[in-house]
Amino acid sequence: MAPSPEAPATPPSGTLLDAVTFDASGLVPVIAQEAATGQVRMLAWANREALERTLGTGQAHFWSRSRAKLWRKGEESGHTLAVRQVRVDCDGDVVLYTVDPTGPSCHTGATSCFFRAQVPGPGPGSGALAADDGPPDPPSVVVARVAEVIRKRRADRPEKSYVVSLLDQGIGKINEKIAEETRELVEALPAGDAAHTAHEAADLLFHVLVGLEAASVPVERVFEELARRFGVSGLAEKASRRK
Repeated sequence: MAPSPEAPATPPSGTLLDAVTFDASGLVPVIAQEAATGQVRMLAWANREALERTLGTGQAHFWSRSRAKLWRKGEESGHTLAVRQVRVDCDGDVVLYTVDPTGPSCHTGATSCFFRAQVPGPGPGSGALAADDGPPDPPSVVVARVAEVIRKRRADRPEKSYVVSLLDQGIGKINEKIAEETRELVEALPAGDAAHTAHEAADLLFHVLVGLEAASVPVERVFEELARRFGVSGLAEKASRRK
């Protein structure tokens, strides 16, 4: 009988360190992935002691093969990796740190060590290797980043800030803007102009995020609510609200 999709094929046993398969040199590759965005920041190596220190301190530790020594990420640069969770893959031969980074993670100064990619084609330069700052953010992260900018505007109160002016005018004014942007989106939807519709939808989403900030509702709560509804009939979900 095949295992159910909800359960791993092999039930976990022992500790995480027991599940890791180190190579002949006593090392295992470790991927550091930003928790908030999913961006892969770097790949390095760890021995058992590095993993123990990471688990014990919450800071990413690795083993330097070139210097033959244990090291903590950021001990010289200050660009640390606070580790939320340590995971091991199905075969036990790769470890994943989910992290909250401080500053860039690459020694070159790039955000991610994976900052080079082949230029897609056809077209000028297709096939060439080009550099940027790392893999792009997924769409949901863009929303979260806008929400974070709005939060910082509220905290820092820069001069000539549209966000600050809206927040200072209160929920009533923000609701007026949400209603206005909703009407403009409703008018744009049947027009068949994709660019204009996307523009109006972005305006509405932005003002909704300002409203959430004014109401002290983190956008993560919205994501959690959407995630809760996966696999639930929309009709059933609406009916449950009336109870």
